[in-house]
Amino acid sequence: MCEDIQYYTWFGVFTIKNEKVVDYNLFPKDVHKLAELMEERTTTFSGSKTCCIDMVNLAINQGVVNTREEYYNLLQDVMLEVVKNKIRTQWTKDVQIIQAASTIDELDKIINLLQERLNTGYSIHFPEHGMHALKLAELISTYGSRNNIPADHALYEKAISSTGMNLTGQEEQLLQALAANVLHLYKLRGENEDYLNHTLPQFAPNLTSILGANLAARMISLVGSLEKLSEKPASTIQVTGASKALFKHLRKHAPPPKHGIIYQHPLVKNAPYKLRGKTSRALAGKIAISARIDYYNGSLNPQTAQDLKKRIAQIKG
Repeated sequence: MCEDIQYYTWFGVFTIKNEKVVDYNLFPKDVHKLAELMEERTTTFSGSKTCCIDMVNLAINQGVVNTREEYYNLLQDVMLEVVKNKIRTQWTKDVQIIQAASTIDELDKIINLLQERLNTGYSIHFPEHGMHALKLAELISTYGSRNNIPADHALYEKAISSTGMNLTGQEEQLLQALAANVLHLYKLRGENEDYLNHTLPQFAPNLTSILGANLAARMISLVGSLEKLSEKPASTIQVTGASKALFKHLRKHAPPPKHGIIYQHPLVKNAPYKLRGKTSRALAGKIAISARIDYYNGSLNPQTAQDLKKRIAQIKG
């Protein structure tokens, strides 16, 4: 015979005495609310003994459901909602940051390919233009043929004396359409950069203060998340992004890499060759500290950036 115990189920709380319900409190019969309550409570007895209570009959007797089929259907809906809630909570902000960083990397590749094709095609028509990248795309999108360049433009004299072949109307349209697409990709890239510049200082303020938004996003992207980055030692962070050089060192006994993606940081990139190793180690150490502060605390600590400046000054002598 059981003592008085509180029995917590997914559909209510029951007081059991001598295997009979003497008091109960039913939860609202709403899938979303039941799922939230199920996550908060455990379906166990609070006492040390268990009573042989049939959950299905208990739900039917208390008017929660009318049939066994209805019970299992409701339980299935609640469990599915619990799983959905857990999946939703697993998504963190660094997932979107990684997506934006990867998008920028892929857009850079696409823009470079299309820009090369655009430059080659337009140089056949106007080899003297001397423009590249965004400015060339803007020129072609605005004027098309060199014959449309106005007299007050800096390239007008070169245009009227150009030795390039003439374009047909269809060829001009194709080049302008390609230039318009390149400009659209530049705009999309800028929007993703704006997102990172707005989000990173809030999500990882210390890491951003050390690396800048773009490099911080790429570092998180390479590692997988801010949590994983906070777990990495400085030695691993230093060579993150240099996997090819690292495996070459391990397999073919080539010199070990001094740095990975952090080479893109101005402190490393602009350092004298002999000091890049020390500079990389100093920077990687502060990245490790910054990532841990951001993950476990989240508030900006200006001291980390100041300590890095002092250490770089010591390295330079």
